[in-house]
Amino acid sequence: STNNTSSIMTRSFTNEATYERKQSSSSSSNNNNNNNNSIHLYDSLSQTCKAIPVAIIPQNDSDNTNTTKGIAWYTCGPTVYDSAHLGHARTYVSLDILQRCLLHVHKLQCLTSKSSTTTSTSSTPLSPLAPMPIFIMNITNVDDKILARAKERNIPPLELAECYEQEFWIDMDALNVMRPSIVTRVTDHVECSIIPYIQRIVDNGMAYRILNDGVYFDVNKFEELMSVVYSGRTNRYGKLAPGRMETWFSWGMNQENGSKKKDPRDFVLWKNRGSASGSGSGTDGHGLNHDHEQQDLLWDSPWGKGRPGWHIECSAMIESTMQMDFMRDHYKLHVHAGGIDLKFPHHTNEIAQAEAYHYRRHNTQVGDGSDSNRDRQYEEMEEWIPHWVHTGHLHIDGLKMSKSLKNFITIRELLEEGEGNSESDGSGSFNLLHSPADDFRLWCLGLSGSYRGPATYSKSRLAEARVVREKIVRFLVDGEQWRRGMGAVSCLSWPTLTENDFDLMQQANKCQMTCLKIIFGLDEKNLDNSSSNTRNRHDHLDFDGNSYLNAIIDLSDAGNKYIAAKSTSTNATSTAAVVQALNVLREYLVIVGFSDKTVRAGILGYAGSGGGINHDEHNSQNGIFVDKLVNFRKAVRELALEQVKRRRGQSEDADMHHNADMAKNLLTLCDKLRDEDLPKVGIEIFDSVGQDSMSDWRFIIPRDMQHRDDTTTNDSPESSQNHRGQVTNTITESNFFKVARYEGQFSAFDVHGFPTHDADGVELSKRMIKKLLKFSTST
Repeated sequence: STNNTSSIMTRSFTNEATYERKQSSSSSSNNNNNNNNSIHLYDSLSQTCKAIPVAIIPQNDSDNTNTTKGIAWYTCGPTVYDSAHLGHARTYVSLDILQRCLLHVHKLQCLTSKSSTTTSTSSTPLSPLAPMPIFIMNITNVDDKILARAKERNIPPLELAECYEQEFWIDMDALNVMRPSIVTRVTDHVECSIIPYIQRIVDNGMAYRILNDGVYFDVNKFEELMSVVYSGRTNRYGKLAPGRMETWFSWGMNQENGSKKKDPRDFVLWKNRGSASGSGSGTDGHGLNHDHEQQDLLWDSPWGKGRPGWHIECSAMIESTMQMDFMRDHYKLHVHAGGIDLKFPHHTNEIAQAEAYHYRRHNTQVGDGSDSNRDRQYEEMEEWIPHWVHTGHLHIDGLKMSKSLKNFITIRELLEEGEGNSESDGSGSFNLLHSPADDFRLWCLGLSGSYRGPATYSKSRLAEARVVREKIVRFLVDGEQWRRGMGAVSCLSWPTLTENDFDLMQQANKCQMTCLKIIFGLDEKNLDNSSSNTRNRHDHLDFDGNSYLNAIIDLSDAGNKYIAAKSTSTNATSTAAVVQALNVLREYLVIVGFSDKTVRAGILGYAGSGGGINHDEHNSQNGIFVDKLVNFRKAVRELALEQVKRRRGQSEDADMHHNADMAKNLLTLCDKLRDEDLPKVGIEIFDSVGQDSMSDWRFIIPRDMQHRDDTTTNDSPESSQNHRGQVTNTITESNFFKVARYEGQFSAFDVHGFPTHDADGVELSKRMIKKLLKFSTST
């Protein structure tokens, strides 16, 4: 694999990586999908895991020069009549992770091709590189729900839609979801794309008009004509979701509703609204009629005034977009994505509409009706879009989260709740390491299950993600701080790599190889051909976010243990292992879309340097930090002044008594600053046990926002606050040297909980016992 990770690897590591690359190459050499230039995702249409290549060579091109096309990926966007909720967030964050993996594969292909071009001595020209994958999303800004909401608020529908669309993009930016390369809006395509698209389906005989109602897709006629094209092979309607056909439709339901449709499966392409003549309504110059009394949006069409049905919008806008010169010459639409609730009927109907639209073009390519020509037709009619990706439902309280059920949590509520603080000073909201958006992304990546399966959301599950991310951030911050501290020592001599160094480097290499295998869909279990269940074997190739996250966590844990062990050593130590681990960790966090708040944690100069944190936010945190210290000084000064007043006219014994009280009060204030005030702004202080201590403070995620393990059983903010308030007050004397910074440092204790042996089982020296006694009595 090609990567830009700075690493120092022993010969054994290099050989291991080379062997795995050879295995991957050998496996993919017999695969027509070219695994090395593809990601693998589950395809809802074929119900198997298939490759999504970054480069496509059209099969019908006989010329092999300059024919490589890039991949276009279309995602169904929101209907903008309300704020986006966490169901939307999970869908778009999950798809963003997959799209970023595709971009990474394209990047690797470019780097590999550049390297091959430089070193190749062959006279055979290399295949041209495909352009970068391009992503398309639609915005449904005309819909009955939009019209109803606009009427409730007495504002123009397009103004409402524009407002919620802008909010949607702001929410996506906050979640670090990439914006699409192309955005299509329904209002921009009604006249130029959607109406001509419907007309062609009508002309092809697969749609009919119901007077004063609209134009409907004719499913029976579609199946009849497609059967002829496919040489007797029925191209059945609903092939994307065959299990839904038997339960969804019934003639009884159709007749009870008084519908005039020919078949209950028929669906609307154009909705007639308003009078046929259109009198009394003005236009905006683009054929769009505004009926202010009805708060409606109407367009003129061959079938009367009205607006398009929901399903026709995407099919028509995709056709219009892909027929643009640039798109037609350089891209091929290969992936269509969206939430699982769109699989039927929306995506099902999209496929039927597109095949009906393209029917005539294919049918006229063959001159007679012989069997050989019909076979040619069947071969030429490839799938409209070959790969369909769907994300699973998000549940809350046992029900699917949706606007219609009114059980949703908006994206802004998630972000604002995460940024909020239970106390009035709001200090936690400025912490540079805190990121509810990254916590949510981590949950989507590896803690919510497969991207295409259902997931249940709760505050406790997001709190779990926050704890996991803190482990990762802990190594990034401590690793950078340790590396900077050891830099001067390492320059004085050339340290020898130790076994611990090699172990950490091997863990970094393992993380790198594991993540690459997951991105490419390559893993040992996928190469096992002994399984008789082909579908299950292919499922193993699907993107495994949980394993990807586990590889990152394992590397973070190994790094934290390494730092803890090295911090007690005074010998010259190489920083190579930590540098490699940090670089690998940051690289594979970037690939799946974590923001700079996570990726660049611990890097000096990050705040205000274009890394996602501006100067105002950085200065606000500094101001809060100074305020805490000023308040601390004020309290100390007031105690001192009070002591001065009490000394006048008192005996020596009383003076000594008050001095003792003052000392106790000063220590209490010191503890409060350490345990309560500074953690709220992301700083943790360690009271040193000796002069040889390396560091006495570090950055942390704000303590008052961290949900401890006991909060996973209770989502109540009040109970969480109570638990947090008890953390520092429930440590008994017998447990003092067994928790917090002393956890794991001692292996044996006396009856009072005082340590007698270190972690390796060696008896403590008298000097160390004296230091520990002094520290325990002072606190």
